[in-house]
Amino acid sequence: MASKASKQVARARKEAGKAAGSLKVVGKAAVKTAGKAAREVAKTRDAKTAKKQAKAATAAVSSAAGAGADLVKTAVKVARKSAKGLAGSKEVKKASKNVRKATDASKKAAKTTTKTARKQGASAVKTAKKSSAAAAKKAQARASTGAAKARKSTSATAKKASAKATKARKRVSG
Repeated sequence: MASKASKQVARARKEAGKAAGSLKVVGKAAVKTAGKAAREVAKTRDAKTAKKQAKAATAAVSSAAGAGADLVKTAVKVARKSAKGLAGSKEVKKASKNVRKATDASKKAAKTTTKTARKQGASAVKTAKKSSAAAAKKAQARASTGAAKARKSTSATAKKASAKATKARKRVSG
């Protein structure tokens, strides 16, 4: 079973992917509207006159410059109009919603991972304390039983040695 932290990290990843996808859609929409705006500008009377005047620029440079200025003004006006339309579009709204969701999910995941890290750290410390205490007890018990065994074996060896010595004395005297 996956932990809460990993689930939330996965959710954050998913939401970030969604946000990226919706931003991609917004980018496409922006390019589309910019293309439309450019086509609209090209269709305008100002653009056509600018084109004609540019052809005849060798004769009348000043009038072409004036038409160019008019063209720039028209282009700015059309671009503003299309940008306003894009800002209120459903793609932009959807993208901002997805971005918000992604940031919330990533915040949640970050919080959860720190919480679980703290919990895991605390439980690790507890486990370490328990195991070290158990190991100390075991070592103490081993040491005490080892000493008792050593005492027993030395006294048994001493008894055996004295018994052999007694037998040897009896043989020598007898």
